Amino acid sequence: MSIKAEIRKENYVLQQLDATQWQNYKKIRLEALRTKPGVFGSNYRKEAAYTQQEWVDLLDNQNCIMFGLYEQGNIVGITGAVLDRDDLSNAILIASFIQEPHRGKGLSKLFYQARIAWARQKQCVQITVSHRAGNESSKAANQAFNFSYSHAQEVEWPDGTSAAELMYVLKL
Repeated sequence: MSIKAEIRKENYVLQQLDATQWQNYKKIRLEALRTKPGVFGSNYRKEAAYTQQEWVDLLDNQNCIMFGLYEQGNIVGITGAVLDRDDLSNAILIASFIQEPHRGKGLSKLFYQARIAWARQKQCVQITVSHRAGNESSKAANQAFNFSYSHAQEVEWPDGTSAAELMYVLKL
C-alpha cells in the first residue's frame, strides 16, 4: 500500500518508507530522539543500538506504516501509525518529528491526512494519538483533525521524568 502526498506551496513530499530506505529512517529517527528526548516513548541510546535488520524489520511490518517527509530529496521529518496489538481496529499515531527549520509550515496536516488514510485502508474504526502534557503543538495538530480528549495517565518517560500522557481519539 503506497500513500503519497505533496504540499504545493513548497517542495515537500511525504511518502511511505520501505525497507530499502532504512538508512534515511534511521538517520531522522535518531535525530528526533537526540534533539527531542522528552516527547517520545523511546530513547536515543536504545535505538542507536539497533542493527540494520531491526531497522529493516520496522519498515517491513504490515501492521505499521512509516512516512518520510522530504524536501528536495532530503529527509526532514517522519511520522507513523501502528495497529493496536490488542485491538486491530484501532490505529495509534506515532513518532512524528519535523526538523526545526521546517516547522510552522502546516506540514503536520500532511502527516495527519496520510495516517488517517492508512487507518481507513486498514479498516480501523478509530485512531488514538497521545502526547506529553505541555506539548501544545501536538495538541493543536490533533485538535485540527477533530480528535476528542479521552483521558490522561501518569507515565514515566524515557528521559526519566514522570508526567501526564494525554490521550485523544478520532472515531472513523
